[in-house]
Amino acid sequence: YFEYTFMKNITLKIILTTTLVLLAPSAFAHVTVKPATVGVGTHQSFLIGVPVEKDIPTTSIRLVIPDGLEYVTPNTKPGWKIEIKKNNQEDADMVTEIIWSGGQIQAGFRDEFLLSAKVPSKETTLLWKAYQTYKDGTVVAWDMEPSEEETTEEGNGPASVTTVMDDVSEGTTSQAANNTTLWISITALLVSLSTLYITSKKADK
Repeated sequence: YFEYTFMKNITLKIILTTTLVLLAPSAFAHVTVKPATVGVGTHQSFLIGVPVEKDIPTTSIRLVIPDGLEYVTPNTKPGWKIEIKKNNQEDADMVTEIIWSGGQIQAGFRDEFLLSAKVPSKETTLLWKAYQTYKDGTVVAWDMEPSEEETTEEGNGPASVTTVMDDVSEGTTSQAANNTTLWISITALLVSLSTLYITSKKADK
């Protein structure tokens, strides 16, 4: 009985640890820009997702527009003031930043902002640097390189990335495959947990 109980506890710990590792990317939400993959030279709509991770509202979002994007146009957002900054030194039509302010996203909620733009005509990577301001004046910067996955003590984290590809189906297929693998692993873990629970019940009788 002691050996069975010991093995059961070890198995539960292994399953729990594996589950946490698998779910880690989704456990720490941050400002994201979707889609993650687009085709070269396309006119694209981008969705900026902003979650509130503190116990106070978010009052402003500043998004730095990656180099190479053209005809950047934000959608109207009821309740929010939209400020568009341009690089007047080189091209009056080149948008460099968009700032949404005047509204609030309450603690425990998220909101979405939209913009459209023409992406570069060659393969590249778009790094979306975003700065999230809270009601107390705290600014959380989502501007770290993608390789720097760890969130700092101040709450700062990696910037969202969009890959511009010549064959967009390749990136989409790869992402879909990764998602499928993740959910298969989660399903297998759930089945293992169920089996372990049933076995332990039988052993207790």
